[in-house]
Parts: sequence; structure tokens; C-alpha cells
Amino acid sequence: MSERHLSIILLEDVAFKMLVHKVGKTFNISLPYKNIKGRFIAEGCTANYKISVIDRIDDLSDELCDEHHVLNVTVTFNNPLHLEKIENEIKSKLGKENIKWESGIWSKTTADETYRKIYPD
Repeated sequence: MSERHLSIILLEDVAFKMLVHKVGKTFNISLPYKNIKGRFIAEGCTANYKISVIDRIDDLSDELCDEHHVLNVTVTFNNPLHLEKIENEIKSKLGKENIKWESGIWSKTTADETYRKIYPD
């Protein structure tokens, strides 16, 4: 089995608490959050993947802040077709709940593999 990570740049210009509520509703999961080294991170699991929402604000320094919140999805799979199914499911859920996002990028599993980017439909 392999593990892949999908990082999605969110374009939601809302407070972190509000975004966590919206993402939790989208995936029908609870997303408790805590401050980890100056940044709020919310985490929860569905039956098929782990969801993390990372705040754009870093309270250690303004220079460490990001322009956008990030949605990370961690998938454990043994079939590449399963990965595409999950990707389509995530894109569909984000679209149905009108969560604005710019793009996402899948991590590589081997050094010779290329990064795969995805975009909203």
C-alpha cells in the first residue's frame, strides 16, 4: 500500500473557525483543531482519507503567514484507480458546497514520478 498527499490551495477568505466548520460539513466529519507551533490545524478522518485544514495565519510572526488556507488530504491506497476515484469525489464535494479553491498538487511516491496538479472543474 502507498500513501499520497493532496494539498489544495483554498481561496476562501473567511476566518479559520468558519472554514473548519464549512469543510467539516462538506466531508461530514468533525474537525477539532489545535495550535501547533503557532498555526491552527484541524484534523479529521473519513472512511477513505484523512483531512487537515491549515490556517493561513501563523501567530509566531506575520512573516510566516500564508496568503491562503490549505486543505491537505492523505490517502492510503493500493490501486491507482482508487486514487482517481477519491480525487473526483473530493472535487465533487468541494464543488457542491461552493468551496473556492485554486489548485491542488499530489505528492510523488517515487523520485522519477512527476507531480500531478488538479484544478476545479
